[in-house]
Amino acid sequence: MRFIVGKTHREELLTLKRGETILSKLLLTPDDYKLFHYKAGDQIEVETEEGNRIWTTIRNIEIVEDDSGVVVILTLLHEPSLKKES
Repeated sequence: MRFIVGKTHREELLTLKRGETILSKLLLTPDDYKLFHYKAGDQIEVETEEGNRIWTTIRNIEIVEDDSGVVVILTLLHEPSLKKES
């Protein structure tokens, strides 16, 4: 399963395109978290509210879990020279 960081604001996309990092989060159910196998150094796609997408690299990842769900906090960086491998 491929996860996408959604509802990223346009300003955050512009920040990424300038080569700066952003912080983002995913709110996952415990079942979805079982399928989440990303780690620092992996690529993940970011989507804006308008549907624009770019690939980013996870620079740092923090996981906060409790019985009701999981919050995944990501530090993301867009590296145009890297292309997602199919």
